[in-house]
Amino acid sequence: MRLRAEAATFDALRALGGEATRTAIRDWALAHGGFTARELAAPAPEAAADKHESAVHHRLQWSLTNLKNKRKVENPAYGVWRLAADPPTPISLVDAAPSQERLAELRAMPHWKYLRTPEWKRRREAALDRAGHACALDATHTEDLEVHHRSYERYGEEVDADLTVLCHGCHRLHHLEHGRPRRAA
Repeated sequence: MRLRAEAATFDALRALGGEATRTAIRDWALAHGGFTARELAAPAPEAAADKHESAVHHRLQWSLTNLKNKRKVENPAYGVWRLAADPPTPISLVDAAPSQERLAELRAMPHWKYLRTPEWKRRREAALDRAGHACALDATHTEDLEVHHRSYERYGEEVDADLTVLCHGCHRLHHLEHGRPRRAA
C-alpha cells in the first residue's frame, strides 16, 4: 500500500496544479487513489490510531515525507507541498526487470539476504497490495502478514502467481503440513 499511497499523493499534486495543502492532497488521493473499501476500513497502526482514521490515512500522511526524502516533492512553507522542480525518477508501481547481472547476484545470495533487498521489498509490498493486506487463507487475518513463495522457478524476478500472502500462523501451518520448499542449487 505504501507505493500506491505515494503514487496517489504524487498524482494528487499533479492534478491540483503542482502545489497544494496536505489536506487537499489527502482528500484528492482518497477520492481518486483507487483504494478498496477493505483498505479504507483497515484500522490505522495501533501507535497512530489516535491520529488517523484508517491505515490508508496513515499511509497518505507519510507519503509526502517519503516523497520529500526521494526528492520528488518539496515543502516550501508550513502546510504547503509542491512537486520538485526536477524529480529524479517518475513514480512507478511496476518494478523494472533486473539486469541479467543483478538477477544472477539475487539468485546466488542466501534467502535471508535476498529478503532484505530493495527488489524483494518492492515485490513484497506489491503482493500485499494485491491481497488487500489480508491472508489468502483467512481474510480476517490482517496482522503479521508474510509473503510466501509458491515457486522458486523465477526467483529474483517473481511474477504475481509465484507469491501468496499468508499471516504468520497460516504460513507456519502451511509449512508444517507441506514442508519447506528448497531452491535449486
